[in-house]
Amino acid sequence: MNNILQYKDKNIGILGAGKSGLAAAQVLTNSKANIFIFDDNYPRPTCIHKSNWLNYKLWPWKQLTSLVVSPSIPTKNSKKHDAIKLAVLNNVKIINEIDLFFETEPKAKIVGVTGTNGKSTTVALLYHILNFNKIKCVIGGNYGYPACLINDPGREGVIILELSSYQLDGTEKLWLDLASIINITPDHFDFHETFEKYVASKLKIISCLNKNGTLVINKKDVFLKQKINHQRNSLYKLLKVSEKVGKNFVNDNDHLRGTHNSINASIAISLAIKLNISKDQIKSAIKSFKALPHRMEPVFINNKLKIINDSKSTNGESTAAALSSFDNIFWIVGGMPKSDGIGNAKNFLSKVVEVFIIGKSANYFEKEILQINPDLPININVTLEKATQHAIKKSTESKLNNCVVLFSPSAASFDQFKNFEQRGNQFKEIVKTLLNMGLVTK
Repeated sequence: MNNILQYKDKNIGILGAGKSGLAAAQVLTNSKANIFIFDDNYPRPTCIHKSNWLNYKLWPWKQLTSLVVSPSIPTKNSKKHDAIKLAVLNNVKIINEIDLFFETEPKAKIVGVTGTNGKSTTVALLYHILNFNKIKCVIGGNYGYPACLINDPGREGVIILELSSYQLDGTEKLWLDLASIINITPDHFDFHETFEKYVASKLKIISCLNKNGTLVINKKDVFLKQKINHQRNSLYKLLKVSEKVGKNFVNDNDHLRGTHNSINASIAISLAIKLNISKDQIKSAIKSFKALPHRMEPVFINNKLKIINDSKSTNGESTAAALSSFDNIFWIVGGMPKSDGIGNAKNFLSKVVEVFIIGKSANYFEKEILQINPDLPININVTLEKATQHAIKKSTESKLNNCVVLFSPSAASFDQFKNFEQRGNQFKEIVKTLLNMGLVTK
């Protein structure tokens, strides 16, 4: 457990008792700090002592040294929490748990990866390549451990941080040897308010690069290249990579199917090369890589049908990548729509045979799809169970070859589920039940 000496006997506030907030509480308690923690949305967790759980309005603001804010709580927009305003009023330093980690002064090389879609796959692949080749490495941040719980693997090791726009927005002490922005498309307006502010949060990763650090981006991303050119300087190196790099390495790995995964792989491979992993070592590692759950995850495959769980696709751009990867698609879609609805997925509706809509905004999705393709058969099933059963039944009855039941919602999950993981796990359980009932021949 990390011990940050400068926090001994200091009064520290922690706003938010989710994964990040509780991790910060662990580290600060271990560092002998006096902590005050509160969350508007949750009761006191059992791991937090009663004496530490106190409404922020009752904190000793004049005596607080720092306020550690959970990533999902805005610190800079018009919706900022009242505790943030109190911190500013009382000159209390506002940080997040990533800043806590960097106060431990880690010696390992540090890689930061951000982007709207593909972050987790990219960092997981990079970790797999390094781990396969016996490099001491650890993943943290938005995926894996909360950053402040990471144990520094030392000068010969590598720390890989997946960084959300929320985390980048709030960090003040992040520094990186290597970084990548995979892509930027409209998302998270509920937090950032405007696309411009969202873009600025993602681009902040550039200012976190060490002198002579390297930023890796997709060579074909015109929007990103334009944005980067506006703030280009000579303090860091810019590496533009082609998706062909990934295609040359992934071969027939079904877990890295699709153009979007070729880009993810290209970036992970380029970062690995920068970390002195040879191309032969990378090729050997990639052969055994398996996709993360809920990201183009094969649930069932036979000679006629594939069933794919892509529950992580919570926006149109991500679903567009999924639709572009297959033909003869029986598409399950729906949930809480983002600002762009199905977005660029509309460009791939010609690949869809039939649509099955779930969620409370089913009529919204139906209207959007029919505006683009009024002849596309649409079924409003509302529940995931009914939609999955219906889609599998229709696909097995179809005379088409190589059909795909694709669950790629293009929407957030919160209308019916706790998160995309719960949604994806339920989909897999439904498929398993239907297989056991004999709806599909194994």
